[in-house]
Amino acid sequence: MANKKTAVAKTAPAGPLATRPDFIAGGDSRGAQNISKDDLQLPRLALAQLLSPELVDGDPKYIDGLAAGDAFNSLTGEVYGKKPITIVVVRAEKARYVEFVPREEGGGIRDFNVPASDPRCAFGPKGEKPAATKFLEFIVLLPDFGNEPAALSFKGSGLKTARTLNGLIKIQGVRAGNVPAFAFAFTITPTMTQNQLGKFAVFTVRPDGFVDKETFTQAGDFYESIKDREVAPPSKEEPDEDDSEKVPF
Repeated sequence: MANKKTAVAKTAPAGPLATRPDFIAGGDSRGAQNISKDDLQLPRLALAQLLSPELVDGDPKYIDGLAAGDAFNSLTGEVYGKKPITIVVVRAEKARYVEFVPREEGGGIRDFNVPASDPRCAFGPKGEKPAATKFLEFIVLLPDFGNEPAALSFKGSGLKTARTLNGLIKIQGVRAGNVPAFAFAFTITPTMTQNQLGKFAVFTVRPDGFVDKETFTQAGDFYESIKDREVAPPSKEEPDEDDSEKVPF
């Protein structure tokens, strides 16, 4: 069993939301009181790829200071860079298949929820990649950033990392006596790699011990608040260049 380790905030978040001015008092939620959890867009902990629109100056999604291989918050535009990030998995999602419109046809998403049994999820007779891209997703808390919630998606070559994370959750949970997934912290690190298609960014994952009591309580409360909610599908308009992963292990 892993040694007990506390998952606590290590750094302040970067970007425009980092510091509250002195003249604005905390504990005042006026103006936001009618926003329910069902009306919120969950941010994604994403990786900037070489062709990501967030790197293109002039694109509506452009993020100043973001570089290829950096982790970033898709909602706030905060850049987390290439440093390790602590995550706590609140819930692992079921596999999702998304059919994208080919880039040469204008890009976009054709079908958000392709059934796993659909022929579009299978490789062709000559090894042609599936028309639908497989995603493995997690809803997580980010202890490094005040236990903010986020969605974490993996596809293509990144599915290996997702399977590793799933394996660690299962193994550690059994060893600890069948405990919730959010009893443990993990460290994910942005890494640049390459295959026959070129260079791309992936996360690597390592176990990081047990969470502290406060994080465990917050994660449990968040789990209860979303247990009947489906995470929003990936919002990217087209797959990245690493979407051809074929070997499951």
